[in-house]
Amino acid sequence: MVHECNESCVLYVLCACTIYPSCFAFTNQLIGFFSVLSSAISNHYDHTVGQIITMLSANITAFFLVSFLTRVVTVFSFSALTRPRIYDGIQHRSGTATPKLWAESSDDVNISTKSLGKVIFLLPNDCANIESRFGNRSPYGNPSILMAAEHMCRKMKWFSDDTIDAQIMIMENDQDMKTLEDNLIAADALLAFNIENEHQSSFLQRIFETRRMNMDKNLCHFAFDCGSELYPVCGPFDSASPSLSSSLVPWSFDATGKRIEEQMITLFNRWTSDDFVVALLVYFNQFRGEVGWVKHSIDATWEKGVVQNAKEFYGMATKCGPCIVKCLQDENCKACLDALTAIDTRDQVASYRTIVSYESELLKDFTLCILQKNNIFGCSSTIPELPKVKPMQTFRGSLLTQEVARRILIGHLNDEFALEGGQNIDTSWKVAAGANVAYDQFPSQNQIFYKAASGKDMWYDPVFRVETIDGRHVWCKRHYRVRDGPVPGTFFFSVLDNGVTSSEFWTIVDCADDLSHIVFHYAGAASAVGQRYLGGLLCTADGSLPTDRDHIYEKLRSAGIEPWELFVVDNSVDSIGAKQAGPPPLRYFREQLQRKRSVDKIS
Repeated sequence: MVHECNESCVLYVLCACTIYPSCFAFTNQLIGFFSVLSSAISNHYDHTVGQIITMLSANITAFFLVSFLTRVVTVFSFSALTRPRIYDGIQHRSGTATPKLWAESSDDVNISTKSLGKVIFLLPNDCANIESRFGNRSPYGNPSILMAAEHMCRKMKWFSDDTIDAQIMIMENDQDMKTLEDNLIAADALLAFNIENEHQSSFLQRIFETRRMNMDKNLCHFAFDCGSELYPVCGPFDSASPSLSSSLVPWSFDATGKRIEEQMITLFNRWTSDDFVVALLVYFNQFRGEVGWVKHSIDATWEKGVVQNAKEFYGMATKCGPCIVKCLQDENCKACLDALTAIDTRDQVASYRTIVSYESELLKDFTLCILQKNNIFGCSSTIPELPKVKPMQTFRGSLLTQEVARRILIGHLNDEFALEGGQNIDTSWKVAAGANVAYDQFPSQNQIFYKAASGKDMWYDPVFRVETIDGRHVWCKRHYRVRDGPVPGTFFFSVLDNGVTSSEFWTIVDCADDLSHIVFHYAGAASAVGQRYLGGLLCTADGSLPTDRDHIYEKLRSAGIEPWELFVVDNSVDSIGAKQAGPPPLRYFREQLQRKRSVDKIS
């Protein structure tokens, strides 16, 4: 009989669970111990903790599902594996969000203290004429592989806070091959595209083989659309000759390399610039030094280690016990757990569809407690500082003021503060195309901007349609507070979304004098999950794409967005999904404010 139980006792059991997460034989041996331990914990700590352990004795796997419930918030993040400190001497300073910097200059500044390494994009000599696989859903079409690589070099700088160098090398027929070879062998990461010439393919094969001889350096290389079969390497893991430990010893260094490679391949297969860059960041974060964009993880991973995983489990159980118990006992909340374990939670779109399929107050309370209030996983993040984006300077022949900028946001809404020339409809703007791979692809995206009841603040209510994982079409709505930024045309947004607060910095990059279109850029962070993100929107009154887009494309490029990165939004009202979802709840939040205004006027 167990007479007393302290923190180390609980941690010991949780450590054991973490070491053997797939060993059901060992788990079954623990079941009897759990039933005894639950009584001790209930007496020594709190009844809710005892409830959790008791539930585990009946179904031990439920406890591990608790850790994966935190993946609810992966809508905010590409969940990256946490790096063991291999190179402790390498440090880097994450940028601190300074709105003044965004507004003052469009020139990139060096905000890093050290370089974590270099990535080289290797291209054939006719790369300017080779159509890439990027931009398949863009109104612009597919860019050349050279255009895509050039932009990924810029994004590597922005996403890494200028701590990772990126370079393009082109295989010319008359170049100094020895210099090229030395550079390719020395690169931390090497990505080769469209090397199909027989001579060049043989050269690349030799480069890959030479890099394999330096496995102790934890290099990384991949080949895309190349003529010969070239196996990738990621850190200590060589897919051409995998070690037994990479499959049989999950806590080994080789297994870490294998998991990172699999994650990178998943991201590469989406063929978006964001996913390619994030995949490279995951590699550098694991084997070269912390990269703020991907250094945090809210999942239980072998890379975190037994003790850290156990501490996180313990923190969830002791600080958010009631929320966990309620969620596991609720059929809808538990179903969300099961659905999340069936998908790749690194896919933010799939995760978000899952969340909205089972969205409830229990899920909100769970994430609010674990992530926002208690920050169990120790995450933090700041709004990205790069690229520097300038707001538009003039509107209708005059210098832009913040008051006019607010009215531009209101756009076409039937509102007393709307500008002349608007269409006086139920929405301010509709998104015609967006640049963020996770958040800007949903159909029927409506934007409603309006002034708050008092002061200069505003509200922003996005209402968008989602196809749930069980095939239903539903409307989702959010409620952002909007405050003035440091200069006209810039704004700070904040929202509590499924229990996690996101902070964003928006810039009006361009707006037609006749309000026929508007271009936004946004940079955001969800600190409680350690997530940072960038995006951009092209909006019109009805959500259709403007016919003349050359000027718009130039404005997008000035904000660091290539037109081939855009995803066209389906705003059709006659589609099956739109009809099934029914009328959008466009006035849900605004009506509450209007009632408040009416009461204030009467009083």
